[in-house]
Amino acid sequence: MNYSQARNFFYFALVLSVPLKLALAHSLPLTGDEAYFVLWAKFPSLGHYDHPPLIGWMIPLCLQLHESEIFVRLPSILGGYVLVWGVYSVLKDQDKSRALVGASVLLLTPVYLLGIMVSTDTPLIVAMFLSVLSLYRAEKQDRYGMYILSGALLGLAFLSKYFAALLLLAYMVHFLRQGLGRLSRLGMVFMGCLPFVMLNLYWNYTHCWVNIMFNFVNRTQDGQVSLIQPLVLVAVLVWIMSPMLAVQMFRHHRSVRAGMSRNGLHLFAVAGLVPLAVFFVASWMYSVGVHWVLGFLPFLYVLYAQAPGKSLLLGRNFMSGYAVLHVLIAVTLLAMPLDILKDRPQLHRDAVFYLQPARVAEALEPLEADHYTTPSYSRSAVMSFYSGKYWGVLGTGSKYGREDDRLTDFRRLEGQDFIFLSRRESVDTEQLGKYFSRVETLRVQVMGTEFAVARGIGFDFQSYQEQVLTRIRKRYYDIPEFLPSGECFFIQRYFP
Repeated sequence: MNYSQARNFFYFALVLSVPLKLALAHSLPLTGDEAYFVLWAKFPSLGHYDHPPLIGWMIPLCLQLHESEIFVRLPSILGGYVLVWGVYSVLKDQDKSRALVGASVLLLTPVYLLGIMVSTDTPLIVAMFLSVLSLYRAEKQDRYGMYILSGALLGLAFLSKYFAALLLLAYMVHFLRQGLGRLSRLGMVFMGCLPFVMLNLYWNYTHCWVNIMFNFVNRTQDGQVSLIQPLVLVAVLVWIMSPMLAVQMFRHHRSVRAGMSRNGLHLFAVAGLVPLAVFFVASWMYSVGVHWVLGFLPFLYVLYAQAPGKSLLLGRNFMSGYAVLHVLIAVTLLAMPLDILKDRPQLHRDAVFYLQPARVAEALEPLEADHYTTPSYSRSAVMSFYSGKYWGVLGTGSKYGREDDRLTDFRRLEGQDFIFLSRRESVDTEQLGKYFSRVETLRVQVMGTEFAVARGIGFDFQSYQEQVLTRIRKRYYDIPEFLPSGECFFIQRYFP
């Protein structure tokens, strides 16, 4: 394979990706989840509801530069290039041309090319890849410090999302393959990881076990056997890597395996395939999100680079068109006017809210109150970012995004006036009236659609405690007996 051609193709991929990522990051409003993580940044802590806190520690550093969408998304933008560098750095000792092609193909993979949204997966993906890369170097050089560094990076991944535990499982499989004599190295990795795990467990112990409750109790109660979900997961994996790469890796699996053995790359196979196998098993009971697998797929690009040269060229050429196709689809969808949704009022209202949140915030600016609320964490987070005021959640909300439970103390809002922005075409004044002495309704026009707003006057905390907080306690803070009894802000605050 010609090195000059491989280098030029990499430059093409780079020139395509950098301005595209920056343009998307600048022009697209923050999603509800992204705005939610900005709230984490605004209220720093050793932990947050839903997941551990690492993304909430990274965003403040970016906001110091400038408080705008592109800087909120800077970790995601830069993180993608860390993965590309990582693939190249692993493969360059084997063959620089293959290394450039492998890195280029990853760079052009649509989900990574267009992936500018920041999430808890952002530091997870980067930290896991760097952990595996450090372990790979540790085994090459047999340096104890690198084993501990690999563990520390795995610990940082754990402080991003608990899926990092699947990488630890992969490490166990990897070392057991090598024999019991190598388990001391796994112990070094675990030593590096342990302080981060203990920090998270301590925070959970003193905060209602919220991460544990969310990930292993509240969101796992609806599982049921499905024959479709495993097929959907396989289809998603094929779509992400592209049908061409999937076919080429299957077709040339013997060459791939031989290249793995020859170049000592089994670690990357285990790091990618063991977690994906766990997800496949779980998919028989639960729906596996697309973002769940993204942290483990980059390892497979190292394996793909072991395919024969003609296969690499075929995959490289196909990925160019595959990337351009997805870019055209994304640009077309973003260019569509919102007016095409006017025949579907609820969908139009939602589109205006999430695609033009600054205009919605501007329309609500004249409304004054002591506290601002919506019925969902997503809408409240978006309004908080674009209005400059803190918006909380009124009502039971959902199992997701319950950070407002910690940030808002409803006892201190007794007698105050609220603004409530409904997600529907009207406000349920009968229900809302149970928490206030009086409720006034009005409508706000934004880009051809109406938003229903209520002003609740004279908040009644006791009524809200009986009808809402009690339900929240039963649904989200009913801590199982198998967890040690620690501190719980919600119960101590409202049910001492």
